[in-house]
Formats: sequence, C-alpha cells, structure tokens
Amino acid sequence: MSEQAKLAPPASHDAASAFSLRRIGGDAAVIIGGSFIANAFNYLYHFLISRRLGPEDYGTLATLAAAATIFGVFGGPLGIVAMQDTARLWALRRVTGVGLFVRSVAPAAFGAALAVAAIALGIGLLSGPYLHIVQPPLWFAFAAYLAIAIFSAFFRGAAQGAHRFWLFSGSMIAEMSIKLVSALAMVTAGMAVLGAISGFVVGAVAGLAVVALPLITTRSDSSEQPEHDHLELGGRAISLLWISACVLLLLFMDQLFAKHHLSGTDAGLYGAAGIIARTIPFGVGMIALVMAPKAAAAQHVSRELLQRLLALTFGAGVLLSAAGFAIAALLPAQLLGITFGPAFVQAQFLLREYGAAQALLAVDALGISYLQAVGSYRCTPVLVGAVVLEAALMAAFGTTGPRLIGIAGLVNLALLPIIVAYIAATLRGAPQAAAPLSDEAVLLDEPRLL
Repeated sequence: MSEQAKLAPPASHDAASAFSLRRIGGDAAVIIGGSFIANAFNYLYHFLISRRLGPEDYGTLATLAAAATIFGVFGGPLGIVAMQDTARLWALRRVTGVGLFVRSVAPAAFGAALAVAAIALGIGLLSGPYLHIVQPPLWFAFAAYLAIAIFSAFFRGAAQGAHRFWLFSGSMIAEMSIKLVSALAMVTAGMAVLGAISGFVVGAVAGLAVVALPLITTRSDSSEQPEHDHLELGGRAISLLWISACVLLLLFMDQLFAKHHLSGTDAGLYGAAGIIARTIPFGVGMIALVMAPKAAAAQHVSRELLQRLLALTFGAGVLLSAAGFAIAALLPAQLLGITFGPAFVQAQFLLREYGAAQALLAVDALGISYLQAVGSYRCTPVLVGAVVLEAALMAAFGTTGPRLIGIAGLVNLALLPIIVAYIAATLRGAPQAAAPLSDEAVLLDEPRLL
C-alpha cells in the first residue's frame, strides 16, 4: 500500500474534508481572486480604450467583442467536457491521467477552434453591412482571436477539473493584462479599432501559453492508456453547445440589435451601459468557476454534499446579484462618469433598467452552469425557445434601448422557475452514501496528517 493510501482517512471523512467550507473557500480565493484581477484588467481596457476611441468607434469595438463572445460559445463546451473528465479523474484516484487526457484530446480541440474561426470569419464578412462594420482587417483580427480563445477554453477547463486553479487564474490574468497593454500601445499609435481588437489577439496568445504548456508537459503514469472516445466527447460537446450558445445569446444579442436599430452614438451609449450591467452576471459567474468542478466531482461522491454545495452556491449568487443591481440602480451616473467618462453619462437611465435584467440573468446563468457541470442537458429546448422568442421580439419591437432591455428582462424572469425545477431533478440521481475521493484531494486538505 502506498504512503498516500495509508494516510488517507476513511471515505466519509475523505468526502467531507475535500468539500469542506475551508477547502472550498481556499480554492475560491485562488480562482475567484485571479478572475477578479483579470476582470479588473478587462474593464480597465474598455474604460481606457473607450475614452480614446469615442462613442461611435467604441460602438464598433463593443459589437465585435459581443460577436466574439457569442461565437466563443464553442469554447465553452470544450472547456466543460475537459472539466467533467478531469474532475472525474481527480475524484476517482486517477489524477496522473490528466496529462494523457490533454495530449490525446487537444488536437481535436484545435481543429474545432480553427473550423469555428473560419465559419465566423465568413459570417462576419457577410453580415458586415448589416452591422455597419465593413473593414475586412477587423473581421480577420476577430477570427484570429476567436480561434485562440476557443482553444484556450479547452485547457482552462482541464485545469479547473483537475483542481489546478493557479493555472486557470494565471492564464486569465496574463491574457487580460497583456491585452490592455498591447491595445493601448496600438491605439495610441493610431490603429484605432483595429489596434483595440488586435490587443485581444496578443493577450489570448499569452493566456494560452500560460495554461497549455504545464498541462501538456505533465507526466502520466506509464500504465495509463488513452480511453477517451472522441465521438463520445464530441457528442457531449454538441449537447453542451446548445446550452452555452443560448446563454451567451441571451447575454449579448441585444447589443447586436442595438447596433442595427440605434444610431452609432446611441449604440455606443447602449454598449457602455451594457458593459457595466454585465458585471453582475460576470461577477456572479465567478462562483461557477469553483462550483462547477466541485459539482462535477460531488455527483460521484454524495447527494448530501451536492445539496450543501447548491445551498452555498445559490445563497451567494442571489446576494451578489441583488448587491450588483442595487449599485447600478443607485449610482448609475457615477459609475458611467468614472469608468467611461462624461460623454457616456447620459446612458445612466439605461443602466438602471439594464442592471435589473442582468441580475435576473445572473441567477439563471448560475443555475445553467450547474446543470452543465453535472451533465443535465434537458433544459436545452426551453433555452432555445427563450432565445428564439427574445430575438423575434427584439427584431420586431426593440427599436429603442429601453425596449431592448425590457424584452430581455421579461425573458430572464420567465426562465428562473424552470431552471430551479431542473436543478431539483438532478439531486435524485446523486449517490446517497459518500464515496472516496482521491488521495491527493485528501492530503491537500489535511496537512496535519503529514
């Protein structure tokens, strides 16, 4: 028997300690702290670049960023599949298989990233006149960033599931900080929107290097054999894709309709209000960075632990959503003036309504992240229906900013009880008795045994 096996406590203590509040808190400090720093750089990017571009050019940049995020939905399923499999390896005493998994699946992930980027480039060039973005170099930079971002999502998911949260956080911080510095340099040099979007590309390359190299070079047990069925992984990724696409469309498609329906200046003001309002779902979404790999592992361990994790997750999520809405509602002019500057303060009336719609979506998205993590995809038809309904209403009636926001808010509210019902259904499939976790998980959480 190995020394680690001798030191491992009984299964019940094993599971309880690995999912203890102290352990979850420590992991959360790493991944949420790193994500907070990365997001600070990201918002600083928008605040500084918007001041240099002005409302009209910033409206173009905001639209390209929204489109990249929507097409980047293809990276979400790759990351979640990688997270699910590496979390299972972590929970079932097979952490040495993480490196082998990454090396065997990464080529397929890279091919998928290139294919999506090529398709997105074609769509972008064709839809340019509708969005009033007709410069081809902007769409080529957009496609290059998209390919790198999707490939990075695969490695970040693998790092999450393997509980290597330092790699995930380091990658995010490197990408956002280098994006800021490089974009500022290029915009200052006179490259305008092209320089701003090129900063996305430079930062994405840096973030990919930080997370991919350590995982690819991780040594595996010589007895480990590849057992990953690419067709099964691809089928799972497609199931996840529908859900991830719906979430991102609900989050960003109003910006696309705003760019079409509104004037250039009004679209820029709407984009500024949207950037601030979306801090609510993005902030609440940081909880999912820790919750998702924990839930993916807990479903193999204990129903009681899964229930405890859900209570902690959604208690924190509702509180953060309410706090975010309160700040947006009480201080809209101050938020816009400090961040985007005096030229954008008139968007304060949009921000109040936008905050309410995004607070509802934040709770919806947190629930959907949980369902994805535990492999429950039955909510897909409902989400597709919500997207179709919202798009139809925005196309027909979303001719002003308040109308666009009102439509989004009503759809987000209607989704909430449906998602809660699907979450409750997942608990019935979790094991009632605790199963043992990996020795590594136990030893990391019990230093006193060493």
